[in-house]
Amino acid sequence: MSFLVNADTRVVIQGITGQLGVFVTRMMDDHDLAPVAGVTPGRGGERVGSVPVFDTIEEAAREAGANASLVLVPAHGLRDAVLEAIEGGMSPTVLMVDGVPLGLSEELLRAARAAGIVIIGPNSPGLISPGQCLLGALHPAKFSAGDIAVISRSGGMMSTIAHTLSVAGMGTSTCLGIGGDSVIGLDMAQAALLAQNDDDSRAIVIFGEIGTSQEERLADLVKSGAVTKPVVAYIAGAAAPAGIRYSHAGAKVDGVEGSAQSKKRALADGGVHVVDRYIDIPAVLNDAM
Repeated sequence: MSFLVNADTRVVIQGITGQLGVFVTRMMDDHDLAPVAGVTPGRGGERVGSVPVFDTIEEAAREAGANASLVLVPAHGLRDAVLEAIEGGMSPTVLMVDGVPLGLSEELLRAARAAGIVIIGPNSPGLISPGQCLLGALHPAKFSAGDIAVISRSGGMMSTIAHTLSVAGMGTSTCLGIGGDSVIGLDMAQAALLAQNDDDSRAIVIFGEIGTSQEERLADLVKSGAVTKPVVAYIAGAAAPAGIRYSHAGAKVDGVEGSAQSKKRALADGGVHVVDRYIDIPAVLNDAM
């Protein structure tokens, strides 16, 4: 099993006929994780590979049983697409879209909360439960099935950490890219609680970076006992100067608050195992478990 998605999740890709949609669909299909449907208004009746394309989410749900969405629609068309996914009960809905205006993100997240829909992103690389389900542009060959949950603010580092675990003979239950924007749906602390309640996740690995208070809130959960499974953290951005945005839209530190050093300190004080090199994660995990 895993949290958020599993072998029973039926994925629809909104924007499947675009260049990225075709690429992601082929990658998913090559690893026996093909979506059950795609949606592009006006393109209903077509196919991308073996995947049927519908005009609406309602049709994709009715005809193909879709219950989770990967949104690849560009930012200018994002509002209608996400609201349609929310109305159609697609949960989770993964926003693999960057450049989303802050006000639009807030509007969509309010609508999702009201409807009880889990939104991941914006600016998320997606999530994967190896061998069971994929929503996003994550190469399945980098991930092997196991019992470690990985929660990351970076898609590239999530794949790197998962591969590092695989090489060490350790696999992952769910790998979740929460997104790099300053305002996102499911955040690091909330995802850690899901992993805590997942019987098949024995431990949690996080990749954090400067900016926002997600890592500090996770530290509070560990310190309070709300998260009792071993947590190993790697935090990037120690050399990032104050006032400069680092990599992601949400990765900016002002003064000491939100810096890599302050995050490491908070996590260590809370009882999290903090590493200085990601290659040390497998060894620290073995000791922690």
